[in-house]
Amino acid sequence: MMNSTIKNIADQSLQNKPIGRDDASYLMNIDSDEIYDMFYWANRIRLKYFGNCVSTCSIMSAKQGLCTEDCSFCSQSARYHTSTNVFPLVDPDRILNVAKSAEQTGSGSIGIVTSGYRINSSCELADISRAIKSIAENTCIHPHGSFGILTRETAQYLAKSGLKRINHNLETSERYFPHVCSTHTFVERVSTIRIAKEAGLEVCSGAIFGMGEETEDRIDLLFTLKHLDVDVIPLNFLCPIPGTPLEDTALLTPLEVLKIISVCRFVLPDKEIKIAGGREKNLRDLQSWMFYAGASSTMIGNYLTTEGRGIENDLQMIKDLKLELKRS
Repeated sequence: MMNSTIKNIADQSLQNKPIGRDDASYLMNIDSDEIYDMFYWANRIRLKYFGNCVSTCSIMSAKQGLCTEDCSFCSQSARYHTSTNVFPLVDPDRILNVAKSAEQTGSGSIGIVTSGYRINSSCELADISRAIKSIAENTCIHPHGSFGILTRETAQYLAKSGLKRINHNLETSERYFPHVCSTHTFVERVSTIRIAKEAGLEVCSGAIFGMGEETEDRIDLLFTLKHLDVDVIPLNFLCPIPGTPLEDTALLTPLEVLKIISVCRFVLPDKEIKIAGGREKNLRDLQSWMFYAGASSTMIGNYLTTEGRGIENDLQMIKDLKLELKRS
């Protein structure tokens, strides 16, 4: 018999009525076969708001390494000794070519990502702006970006250049954030999200799970994202990088990952939930389950400093599931 408590919580989400923290905690702590009841309802909620459509996106590392920050998961920090390649901001024409390739594979957007606390100079900002304009003028793919902490002036300039969306992850809860980074604050990240929204940009903001946080931290993070009313929630799962402080951290189990995805769908029923970094290693053979646990989007291709699986494999997975790929 199906768990009636899960069904009652799902009924709230299906009506887009907010569920409480106690409800989210109940779901996050399920540790029996009833987890499959939760997947069932998470999928029903996904179908209610997104139908059979799923979207994909790609990202490119446009400037890599030598970051001043000490985020404990990141291979690009200048404070750690990793094997990550280091290079300055690439030419705008190169960014455009990557966007064109991503468009051909079926991605709906290309995320331009630069390392560092923020965009360092007016010259960098001008080149990024040129790349954004070129993508907007020469492709049907949406230009998105992740450029660290934003000022109001920078956000407005990027929006006028044609940028559609900013990615700026909160990474974890406010309580746990000091365990992940000490060189900037959680408040600065929240401020950047608000500045981006004020500039008329959509916001993509999520987290990395599996960094040692507790269940309550995961719940806090989801409700913070709900309060901020972000547009897209990318869920990343730690892939420990040699040379970083988290290099010996154990991977999450596939069912734990799917549970996080499902609870996110219950808390944020009508938001795009995108499965991103770490899905290959953490979900292993259960990658296709991410959609039936509530995800409505996924990143395809390589990540910033780690490889994804073949794009053709992901597109085939979507086809095999008889899901419809949403195009730009």
